[in-house]
Amino acid sequence: TYNNYYHNVELEIPEPRDMVYVFADDKYVGKIYRSTNEKILLPSFRKLALLVENMGRINYGHYLHDYKGLVGEVRLGEDVVSKGVDWSIWTLPLNNTNLAQYQEIKSKPGPGSILKGEFTIHGKPADTWVKMSKFSKGVIFINGRNIGRYWPVVGPQKNLYVPSVFLKTGVNELVMLELVQMPEPQELFVELVEYPDVGSCD
Repeated sequence: TYNNYYHNVELEIPEPRDMVYVFADDKYVGKIYRSTNEKILLPSFRKLALLVENMGRINYGHYLHDYKGLVGEVRLGEDVVSKGVDWSIWTLPLNNTNLAQYQEIKSKPGPGSILKGEFTIHGKPADTWVKMSKFSKGVIFINGRNIGRYWPVVGPQKNLYVPSVFLKTGVNELVMLELVQMPEPQELFVELVEYPDVGSCD
């Protein structure tokens, strides 16, 4: 986070690695992706927060040494605010989702929220898939296990596989971090289905 007052200024991050989610005064205002690298026009704000997502690495070619984070400058208008100013920096560990502070949902949550819910299995658990078509992009956990990342609009995988050994008879816990766009409150649920969806082969 960076604290200072700015009014209607353009944010530019020339080298985001890989996705940067932008919050002005704790309100989500957009994202900057390394392959498109858009600029974002920010409203008036006093606190700028950037959530940087590492989307993985490849093991060959030009991007073999692919450093993650904000490897270049952060610019607000003509100001380079990545040098000579104080930023507060911390990680967002996802190895223990019990550390998150949960509260009952009374309105539509914003992007960057961690949600928790439960589902009940009657009888012996079986292999299943989590259908994430109502959500945009994030990570899902079941009973404390990281099931994987979802990004249905990009794919190719749209349903996430959950082996039966990750499940139990009775109440199971589901936790998810949604980064981009929450569905409306009446659609704030996921589906457990019997089939995979690995996208189109085109």
